[in-house]
Amino acid sequence: MNERSDTPQAHPHLGGNIRFCVVCGSPLTFRAWEEGDGTMQLCCAGASCNNVHFLDPKLAAGVIPTVDGKAVIVQRAHNPGKGLWTFPGGFVNRGEVVSTAAAREALEEAGIEVTVGPLLGVYSFPENPTVLIVYTGEVVKGKPRALAESIDVRLIGPEEIPYDDLAFDTTRAAFRDWHSWITKGKPPPGKDGNF
Repeated sequence: MNERSDTPQAHPHLGGNIRFCVVCGSPLTFRAWEEGDGTMQLCCAGASCNNVHFLDPKLAAGVIPTVDGKAVIVQRAHNPGKGLWTFPGGFVNRGEVVSTAAAREALEEAGIEVTVGPLLGVYSFPENPTVLIVYTGEVVKGKPRALAESIDVRLIGPEEIPYDDLAFDTTRAAFRDWHSWITKGKPPPGKDGNF
């Protein structure tokens, strides 16, 4: 049932930042968008429009590139997480292949060309709009260095991961999996086809 209220609700992940329909300019309401579907969406309140503004997750890609068994990590130059550490990663552009985005981010953030290896994992958390896909990788060209998106770059072994200084929950989860893979010989899930 399409439950409509006279008082528009704000989307819980936007804080009311998107308030008008991109098609007709009418106010948006946060409600169930289709009968039988309990999914709440931002829906146009215009009588003739009824456009649904779906808020899809943000897709990000990252790679944990290694040099002689040590991971390249970068210290973030910008918020969110400014000053904290992560592996190279960022948002995937529309139409871009995910593994290509991971390699591009390594070049942009650390000045390195990487061969993207097996999938390490896919990470998401409640209330976080970002879904992160992480690959293993190997540096094939360039010396890791700080560029415009990073303050510093380091090489770390699996026992040197600075968990308290990592930028995001997804970063910590991926590094836990990488640590397990390196120290226990557990392959990334994509290596043998199991996801």
